[in-house]
Amino acid sequence: MNWVVIIFAVSSLSAFLLNLLNKWEFIEWVQVHGNDFFSKMFSCWFCLSWWTNVLVCILIAIIMRDWRFLFLPLITTILTKKLL
Repeated sequence: MNWVVIIFAVSSLSAFLLNLLNKWEFIEWVQVHGNDFFSKMFSCWFCLSWWTNVLVCILIAIIMRDWRFLFLPLITTILTKKLL
């Protein structure tokens, strides 16, 4: 597989999911109703990008049965944040 294509695909998927959660006002709801930790975390787009990429990469690693996908959040987080 071409890793550059995978990096852009993971970043785009994570950005899409975050934009969708923002459109559905889920992020705002957690900021208002969550405890102090979640309120701060959901106010940080970098944090949201990181954890969304981690979840997406874990799912891909399980489906593809390749542990190397678990290193992708280190690269894709910045790209996802820029896409937002």
